[in-house]
Amino acid sequence: MVGGKIMNILLLGGIGSGKSEALKILKEEHGANIIEADKVAHFLYEKDRAGYTALKSLFGDIILDNKKDIDRKKLGDILYYDKDKLRKVDEIIHPLVNAEIKRRLSDRRLSDSRLNVVEQALMPDENFYDSVWYLYTDIEIRIKRLILSRGLSRERIETIISKQPNESDFESVADKIIKNNGDRFELEKNIREALR
Repeated sequence: MVGGKIMNILLLGGIGSGKSEALKILKEEHGANIIEADKVAHFLYEKDRAGYTALKSLFGDIILDNKKDIDRKKLGDILYYDKDKLRKVDEIIHPLVNAEIKRRLSDRRLSDSRLNVVEQALMPDENFYDSVWYLYTDIEIRIKRLILSRGLSRERIETIISKQPNESDFESVADKIIKNNGDRFELEKNIREALR
């Protein structure tokens, strides 16, 4: 953000690493514009958008609710058990999400904020960011957080984690590693240091 330059940061981290809390800090304390890849995907799942059309042609009406909208729970249940379908969906949706994120980042260049933060749980297909951050949290802390916050079983959490990139994958693309094993105060301090 030196000299008024807009900075685009990619924030990576697995489930339960505390990305929501980090985003809240970046928005509240540092005025960042936030773009969440999951929310972009949900936007693309809306009727007649590219993601909706692609998923409907892949699965048919089985993933639709009674209003003909994509039922994300039905879709999630299918993908949870079928790795091949998950791979196909990823191949379709990731490029669409990346294109939409790029579009939003270029639109945001006209905004007041000098800081854009894009959050996603998966490895980037391409890097068009000024800096890539990896939010690291010990696995046991992540599991405890998810049991408390989402009421998921340990087995379900471990299955989800096993399908996400591992630490070394994230570390291999990260410019900065932000530790998040403590409380909010410690996370705020670590984010301030990373922004320096």
